[in-house]
This record gives sequence, structure tokens and C-alpha cells, in this order.
Amino acid sequence: MSRRAFEIAYAGPNPDDHSMDVQELAPALMAIGQLIREANAVLNGKKATVKVLVVSDFEHKCFNINFELIQTILEQIRTLLAHEDVKTAKEILEVLGLLGGGGYSLWWLLRHLKGRKVVERKEITDATGEGQVILRIEGDANVVTINQSVAKLYDEPKVREAVKLALAPLESKEIDRVQFRDAGKVVSETTDVDAADIVASCEAAKAETDEEVEEETVTPDVVTWLKVYSPVFDEKAEKWRFIYNGHHIYADITETNIFKEAIARGGVMIDDAFKVRMTITETLTNDGKTSTSYKITEVLEFRATPIQEQLSLLSEPVEQKAEDENDDEPEDGLKQV
Repeated sequence: MSRRAFEIAYAGPNPDDHSMDVQELAPALMAIGQLIREANAVLNGKKATVKVLVVSDFEHKCFNINFELIQTILEQIRTLLAHEDVKTAKEILEVLGLLGGGGYSLWWLLRHLKGRKVVERKEITDATGEGQVILRIEGDANVVTINQSVAKLYDEPKVREAVKLALAPLESKEIDRVQFRDAGKVVSETTDVDAADIVASCEAAKAETDEEVEEETVTPDVVTWLKVYSPVFDEKAEKWRFIYNGHHIYADITETNIFKEAIARGGVMIDDAFKVRMTITETLTNDGKTSTSYKITEVLEFRATPIQEQLSLLSEPVEQKAEDENDDEPEDGLKQV
């Protein structure tokens, strides 16, 4: 279990007034909880759950709320996976910008954009699947580099909507700034002017995602080997994470029995392999951005990692091994049949 306390203070121009309209406070508190839950869902998927607790505390010149974020990492994931790719409670708060982290957070990015659109992005992915994203913003010489996690949160509409709701109290005359605090120390402050910029950036991001697709290329019936990277033991989960061509991908498994068969076998391990028939869809929007989606339409064969390798995986970091080019061996690369 991972726990982290943090504080948010809504302050107004009147230093003697430390009250706040409940009709403004209640939706803002709900939005903060939603923001953190959605961020956890984006960054951790089904691997961890979070709960946000609040204990109100009154302080002169502001309405200060103490929160505690409690995160539970699912035991079955911890048992089955040697390589836990789980963002902790502290890391989630830092990526959002609710705690100081020394890096470019989602909050920083939205404030920096000031309502301008992202016109181009370039992803630089490392071996962990994290890496960085280079963004080119409307205007001259406007380029920033952010973490992949920040980019994922920026792309999620539910996260952006929660940000807007959390800032709604700053639209009133009684509240003109919100502070994020760590152990009583202010780590960042957002004024009503900053809030307007952040909301405008959320709207601009929505406009980006609403743009019509200019071109779509579908490649059906690709036959290849996929290695398991992160299974999801939830029958409602639509996607699992695999390694394909040396990269981590999320593939739709809804047309297969991958989940049911995994449960029947007692689970799966990292580097277990599926030979599958898969459809790859590439889309290009009219602003030049591309995205790729993967859908498994048929499982042709399954091969479990030998027990010796499984035991090694539980004690050593996962390393990509060279694959035999023989057609009978599982490969990360594309194999047509």
C-alpha cells in the first residue's frame, strides 16, 4: 500500500474571510478525487486502485483542505509480475502537479500552453516504455519536452474535465487563487488568471482530439508472435500489454479467449507468447498526427515460458533476449504465414 498526504488551499482577497460557499467547495472536492482516480487509471490501468480521503482544516486567510491519497497495488499483479510498472501515490501527485517534483507536470503544461494548440509531437520511447514527448506549440520557437506520463494525462478528456472542475471556484469573486501544499509548505500557486489559461488549454486540447481523421490505413490478418508484458486479470478489461517488434503495445483482446484461457491455466507470465492473427489500424489526422491501434482477432498458438526462465524473471530484471529466426520459435518481429 502506498500513502501520501497533500493539501489544497483556496484563498480569497479578504484576509479575514476563511469561509467558502459549499456549492463551490463540494464540486471542487469531487473533481480533485476524480482527477486523481482518472490519473491512476491512465498511468496504472487495473494494476492499482486509489482512494482520496479529506480532513478539512481551517486556517486564517484561506480554506485549507488536508487530503490523503491511499493506493492499493493488486496482490495478484504483485505476485505474478516481477517487473512492476506502477506509479506510486507520490508519483501520481507529482505528475499531476499537486506536489513539487522538479519536473514538468500536467498542471505546468496546461498553464504554459495558455490555450494554444499542440501542432506537432514526437515521442522518444526508452526500453521501459516511458521516455519523453517533444511538443511543438502554436507560435514561433515554442517547443517543450515532457514526460510520457504527462502526455498521457494531457490526452485524457476525463482528466482535463476534472482539472476544469477543480478550478471552478476561482471564477467567483470570493476565491482568487489556489495553493498546493506539502506538509504546510506552498509548492505552487495558481491565480485566477492562471486558471483561465489552464481552462483554455483544456478546451484547446479537446479541439485537437475532435479533429476529423484525414486518412485511415487498416492492415488485417497480420500473423505474428506477441510476448506478454502486462496481463490484466479482469474479465471486463479490453486490452492487454504485449511486446511487438521490440516495443510495448496495448492490444484489444475482446474477440479472443485470452483472458478465460489464462485463468484456466492458472495465469500467465512475462515472456509467455501468443501466436496471433492481428489487425493493425493507423490513423492520420488533418494536422499530421498519427496513432496506431492493435486488435487480436484470433489466437493461433500459445507457448509458456520454461519454468527455469520464469524463476529467473522473478529474481532478475526483465531483459529482451535475442530471438531465433526459425519460424517455429516465438518472435517479437512480424512473421507472415
